Amino acid sequence: MKPIVLHLHERPITAIKFNYDGDFFITAAKDGECCLIRADTCERVGTYAIPGDKAAVSAVDITMDSEYVVTAKTDGKMFFYTFAGEKVESVPHGGVMKYVEFNQMPGRQNKVVTCNDKMKSSTDPVANRICVWQFQPVKKLLSIDKELPMPASKVKWGPFDETLVSIFEEGTIIIWNAVNGEKVATLDAHKGPVSNITFTEDRMLMLSCGKDRCAKLWTMDEEYECIKTYETDRPLNDAAISPLYNAEKDPKYHILMGGGQDAKDVTTTASNSRQFDVILYNMVHEEEIGSLKAHFGPLNVVAWRRDGKGFVTGGEDGYLRAHWWDKDYWTSKKFD
Repeated sequence: MKPIVLHLHERPITAIKFNYDGDFFITAAKDGECCLIRADTCERVGTYAIPGDKAAVSAVDITMDSEYVVTAKTDGKMFFYTFAGEKVESVPHGGVMKYVEFNQMPGRQNKVVTCNDKMKSSTDPVANRICVWQFQPVKKLLSIDKELPMPASKVKWGPFDETLVSIFEEGTIIIWNAVNGEKVATLDAHKGPVSNITFTEDRMLMLSCGKDRCAKLWTMDEEYECIKTYETDRPLNDAAISPLYNAEKDPKYHILMGGGQDAKDVTTTASNSRQFDVILYNMVHEEEIGSLKAHFGPLNVVAWRRDGKGFVTGGEDGYLRAHWWDKDYWTSKKFD
């Protein structure tokens, strides 16, 4: 597998999002820009950015109909764009924004969930919050602040938009009612900071990963049960389930994971180079299938292509690597 290497950002990659059709993906980075890229040729066709605004982009999302894009910036601003790149709304969210995501109801994606760290100010101090906002017209529908034990690292919609799922650096995952903000459940998920959570398309399975060097698979029914644990030899920054895990013909029960020691802690490149590889795990047997060389530094983000025929990674080095599976992936029994 020879990847296409893209150097479109000058600072670490923070997010990679494919649109629902899978023909484009959007990247976000700490250099303040989001790039729109064709999935097949990896050609950049546009950017989402405000001239002169260099605040880091912490998250980006796109609606299922590829009509609108939303970005969250660390200076407390949230921007809505058309897919073509025209700014629609600018929201003075407040705080240090950490994440944003559209709700998952097809045809009715008129809400976003956000989280932010507190920001002290002499005029208008902002607390640690999880918020739900209405889009067009922009209106805050819900704010969870006093109930938060600490700042949330990320927050995403649960199944059927009924819950909000937030992760924390103390290793917990807290699930909230998306309407009234009441706490539904607390999961003692990891022994260290939770890095990310990703879902299957129906959001009935959740994959969490953390700095404790493991990833866990959870059911998202009322039990919130951990059913699988995947142990690795490195701190994990991201993990994702193959979209082909439930394919009718030749399903691929695979998980991609990646991370590595924080850049500030890496002292010898040679002895630590393998920990920056992308690792492929069997979702059922909890075993490593193999690994692929990725970045010269920690891997921050990994995203499957919508058809499961490859993936894209983003690293602390600011590079993107676009991969396509070769013939062996589809024919070798090793990958069954």
